[in-house]
Amino acid sequence: MGKPCVLFDLDGTLLNTNELVLESLQYTIRTHLGIDADAPRLYKYFGQPLVTIMADLSPDKADELVRTYREYSARKHDDLIRVFPHVPETLDKLKSSDVPVAVVTSKLRSLAFRGLKLCNLEKYIDACVAFEDTDNHKPEPDPIVRALEMLGIEPAIREVIMVGDSPYDLLCASNAGVKSAAVEWSIHPREVLSSCKPDIWLPDFPALLDYL
Repeated sequence: MGKPCVLFDLDGTLLNTNELVLESLQYTIRTHLGIDADAPRLYKYFGQPLVTIMADLSPDKADELVRTYREYSARKHDDLIRVFPHVPETLDKLKSSDVPVAVVTSKLRSLAFRGLKLCNLEKYIDACVAFEDTDNHKPEPDPIVRALEMLGIEPAIREVIMVGDSPYDLLCASNAGVKSAAVEWSIHPREVLSSCKPDIWLPDFPALLDYL
């Protein structure tokens, strides 16, 4: 096998946006549905495309909910986003070792790069697959397939690891025929991630280097 390649989910994996996502969901649901939704009820949505979430919450009002969420999230974005511990230095080591790195996210491209730039991570990323880049989204394999196309990498020649915090990331990896790594700082319960049978468990970000 040639040098490995690493694909990362963004929210909940590289960037701690848990507070931003939760607050934006709660505001949107309260505004349009008049419901004060508690956090545990909403965790299952973390990692899903926004349009999928809103269609599940209220099919008739989904478009309105999407607009409200995006407007609220954009206003709060820079104040509520943080990078997880040891992410920059680990990405720097990957870059120094010529390991190709891509972000595979269900977010809009503009917001994905806004977060990467805010946390000074964009210099480590060789490619980014965002919501607009595929018709089908996680857990379908399309986002990973697109990322590998952008990087010019064939999984049969180079080992590929998809690192994520949600079952949608892990199933996307499985469906694309690449390895999956589950992060232990995920907001999703461990048993939910375990049901997706990840190949690797990462207790912290630097642990990824042990598998490369």
